[in-house]
Amino acid sequence: MNDFFKKMMETKGYLRNENSSLEIFGNSYEFFIFESFEIGELKDFFKSEKLDYLISEFQKIDDDKIKKNTSLFVLIKVENIQEVYKNYLNKIMTIEEDEYYFRKYVVFYTEDGLSKLNYDTQSLIDYIQSENLFDKFENNMFFDESYFIAMQLIIKLPFISLPHSNNHFETVEDRIETRIKTEELIAQERQVNDILNVFNGDNIGEQLDDDMINCLGRILED
Repeated sequence: MNDFFKKMMETKGYLRNENSSLEIFGNSYEFFIFESFEIGELKDFFKSEKLDYLISEFQKIDDDKIKKNTSLFVLIKVENIQEVYKNYLNKIMTIEEDEYYFRKYVVFYTEDGLSKLNYDTQSLIDYIQSENLFDKFENNMFFDESYFIAMQLIIKLPFISLPHSNNHFETVEDRIETRIKTEELIAQERQVNDILNVFNGDNIGEQLDDDMINCLGRILED
């Protein structure tokens, strides 16, 4: 998927920064790092060696614009997107809500699903705009792996935007946001239930860790 993003960056006019050991693509105001992670690295993502290395190299960069305007895309190849997405939704939210060093976005993909997509951004927009396909997506987010991957990219890449002048696209965008928010609310409900189970059980002090406390704080703020 790194090659997919590299070609996309080039077609959109983003250049690789030659002053860093990291592969950073950017223009005059926004920058992107695309890094592949294994699914097992999500469990302790913030303690992973790969993330430590990225942060260490990122801190060596002497450019305030890059330091303040870089997004990290965490690319994870899986066998079954639906299964992994549902199992790791809470972790995805935790990673993407973390604000330290970079804005972070998690993207799941399969080789087969990615192979059916074109890296041209207009092609992605044309693909997801099909009312027939979006109706299927609205009923089942995982009806097609390629469509789910494309939808992730449309939502998470800031330089891809739906044409607001078209009423159809405005409707689709609203429905996408509603669908994603519904998934997030379901995940938050699961998190609350997990925390309540801890409070109702024995040895609360041993089971209630910092991640749970921080998670509860974010949910209460929402």
